Amino acid sequence: MTRQRVPRGGRGHRLARAAGAGTALAAIPGTASAHSLPCTGTDAATTAVVAATAGVLLLRPWRRRGTTRSRFMAFVMPLVFAGLVTGAACAPKSKPASNRPTTDAKLQIVSPTANQVTGPNITVQLNLIGGKVVPQTSGPLRGDEGHIHVSIDGKIVTMAYSTTQDINGLAPGEHSLQAEFVATDHAPFKNRLVAAVLFKVQ
Repeated sequence: MTRQRVPRGGRGHRLARAAGAGTALAAIPGTASAHSLPCTGTDAATTAVVAATAGVLLLRPWRRRGTTRSRFMAFVMPLVFAGLVTGAACAPKSKPASNRPTTDAKLQIVSPTANQVTGPNITVQLNLIGGKVVPQTSGPLRGDEGHIHVSIDGKIVTMAYSTTQDINGLAPGEHSLQAEFVATDHAPFKNRLVAAVLFKVQ
């Protein structure tokens, strides 16, 4: 049987080259996500090789015409591409939310009450059941220890180390008050503990 060759530069040759580049590009996400971040040396090397291969297939530096500088840059660009892809794939990620502690505490807003009409200065009173308010620490996180973030209209106004907090200078109109019991590192528990109430400033 006579093997039919695809002419270089023809439509079939371009499709074959595009398919090869597409295969290499498709392998990059799989290579990057197949390991736990941050990358080990082997992970980074594998990702870099796949990315460089994709860059070479796309740019074909050996086919470039022009000055020595332009041809040199055509060979360098796949390496730059590989570096960018490897850096993005192996960038450290934040700690997963699944590692956060849970809490069995309960939080209630005692004052202001729902739909209460107040003046511009209020005293927020909270009732924390099954938990203890403590200062920020760097030790192990516990589900029964933390402090309270108080927000007005979605914006944090205090990070209280007590269950009573004064808030002054509120504008007239309706407001939402939200209180959240958070861990001692200022981050929420896995099961967020939030209490909220609507009130009106006269």
